[in-house]
Amino acid sequence: MNAATKFLEQLRNAKVAVVGLGLSGWSTVRYLTNHGVIPDVFDSREQPPISEQQRQALAELSCQFGAFTDDAFVGYDYVIVSPGISLMIPALAKARAQNDNVFCDVELFARVNQKPVLAVTGSNGKSTVVAWLEDFLNRCQLKTVACGNYGVPVLDVVDEDYDVYVLELSSFQLESVSSLQCAAATVLNVTEDHMDRYHSFEDYSRAKNNIYTHAEMCLYNQNDFESKPLLSHENVESFGYIGECHEGTCWQFDPQNQYLYKNGHAIADLDLSKMTGAHNGLNALAVLALSNVLDFDLHANIEHLYAFSGLPHRCKLIAEHRGVQFIDDSKATNIASTQAAIVGLGLNDNIVLIAGGDAKGADISELAESLAGKVKSIVALGQDKEQFLSLLPAGKVLLATSMTEAVSITQSLAKSGDMVLLSPACASIDMFSNFMERGQHFADAVAEVYGSE
Repeated sequence: MNAATKFLEQLRNAKVAVVGLGLSGWSTVRYLTNHGVIPDVFDSREQPPISEQQRQALAELSCQFGAFTDDAFVGYDYVIVSPGISLMIPALAKARAQNDNVFCDVELFARVNQKPVLAVTGSNGKSTVVAWLEDFLNRCQLKTVACGNYGVPVLDVVDEDYDVYVLELSSFQLESVSSLQCAAATVLNVTEDHMDRYHSFEDYSRAKNNIYTHAEMCLYNQNDFESKPLLSHENVESFGYIGECHEGTCWQFDPQNQYLYKNGHAIADLDLSKMTGAHNGLNALAVLALSNVLDFDLHANIEHLYAFSGLPHRCKLIAEHRGVQFIDDSKATNIASTQAAIVGLGLNDNIVLIAGGDAKGADISELAESLAGKVKSIVALGQDKEQFLSLLPAGKVLLATSMTEAVSITQSLAKSGDMVLLSPACASIDMFSNFMERGQHFADAVAEVYGSE
């Protein structure tokens, strides 16, 4: 009996709770019941949205909907929590004080998975790296799936016949992961985010660093000290811009000639790629360094790196009217993501920036230093829009109440050669279901406002 089979047998004979019926919660319920584990199901909403098919799946399970009592999870052997639910709420804090087995679906995946894992976290760029890895490795004939915080839930694919799992992991997931074995893991960068959930930036950074705990190779950003492993590891590599190298293996990008280097030897040319911008040079390095731990010839397959064309809602040109480009970067849900877009695209005050939403407790003023010489005007919307007023001189920041109004305002601000960039630096949940819906509203507004021109 292997370790995975043994663990599932333990679950069948244990008292198990699944907390939260979001995407990962439903995935957990499906996985457990498919393996003969009958959990009790909890959700803090009195009436969580449940389809008829889901209702049938819950018919034979004990379900408790509504606010959790402080003792709700006392007595359970395993409590599997959706990552969107804070482990600090009283009911879970009490359970954790009595039980080491309070964790998210990724920890359950870690205890049953037997295939190689490449794991990625960071405040900015992780979805691009994960999607690029998935694309690259599949083109290299390694059957690969992106899962976790991007792609599909991990438990939906753990029983399938993949060669490699590429995991995007959020700080929320990493808070309760202790068993994840990785062939390679990286923290791409760490900048202030989710300060509405963490006591301090240090707490947030430590959560990210958990990804290195059981990694055979740790890859950090040599230009971001917070990304470096806190614990000693035998195999550590780094990536960053051309310059000093402090590790045995260094992956570097030179923005001047667009070459990618491994230990000083050019191995790829970003100019041949569909991905542009200095930030994508660093993303490409991460893809190559993580892939290099697998058993295939990286150099012989380097041309497959160039085929990836990027993610929807991540610095995508969606339209051009009278010489003005319209760029959808709705996926920029924090300050660092928006800074990367501005630095990569800005030139001679050519950007009219549409931004705003739920700042998640972040200090928007930190965006100011990246605006000079690149952003001529800002149109802000959403619940924290007034935080943007101080970023530029009076009259250069205008407020809107809807995406359509925001796009309409840009008519008087953008001229030929400029770009209107939706890069919010904020979450979308105050106005939209998610960043994808926000991006679609932007595209629809551009078509409505500029379509007849």
